[in-house]
Amino acid sequence: MDYKKIFLTDDEFEELFGPQISRIVKILNETAGTVCPPCDGYCCKNIHCGLYSEKFSTCPIYEIRPRECRYHFCNDVFTRAPLSKEEKDMMVQPVEELICGDRGDIARLFFLFPEFPLDDKGLAARGIKDAVNRIKSDFEEGRLDQPSAFSGLKELCQG
Repeated sequence: MDYKKIFLTDDEFEELFGPQISRIVKILNETAGTVCPPCDGYCCKNIHCGLYSEKFSTCPIYEIRPRECRYHFCNDVFTRAPLSKEEKDMMVQPVEELICGDRGDIARLFFLFPEFPLDDKGLAARGIKDAVNRIKSDFEEGRLDQPSAFSGLKELCQG
């Protein structure tokens, strides 16, 4: 597994973090499915995701979203999720390690910390910011349908 890889499938995420964390994230995602639609993209806006558009029905790269996104849940989702205290503590542990622990180990898993790979700076560093903005603009102005926009964004991210 390439630890420096930004975009991860579910299987790659599980390989990095193990089946228990992967299962907990799936539960959090299921809970988010009921919490997130009425929030109008609060988390995506909050983390300044450059791929976010208020006109998208969902995350355009959900199937390959970075580990940072997979660990980012609002307090409402975290509180409502049917998880034990121990399971919730497991999700908090990597964040605590980022702040307090051995940065060498965590840097392997969150190698851009504290940078976010999908904000404007991250997209610019990958050389895709202008192309991402063009796709979003074409979609928002009706020149591109959502499946084509999502496909184009995924291709840019994986390229």
